Amino acid sequence: MNIQLIIKGQTEASQTTEHIWRTTCEKAGLSLKISDSETEEGQSLVERLALRTLPALIVDNKVIAVGQPDRTIAEKILHLLKEQAD
Repeated sequence: MNIQLIIKGQTEASQTTEHIWRTTCEKAGLSLKISDSETEEGQSLVERLALRTLPALIVDNKVIAVGQPDRTIAEKILHLLKEQAD
């Protein structure tokens, strides 16, 4: 499973969202790649996936969640993803 978070710059909201997803993935034993939409790689992903809202959580090239979740929602999303992968 390829999990990627696309953020926009180093705003407080982006840093908070990154922290939530990073710690939740670590707790679930999943790896997370972070991309910034202000880099060439990040912008390419935004264009390819036609993203209009950031941050966005991408799993295997599919948009799974956008915006800033609370920790409980992030845990539920990852739990469902792990169940589907098993």
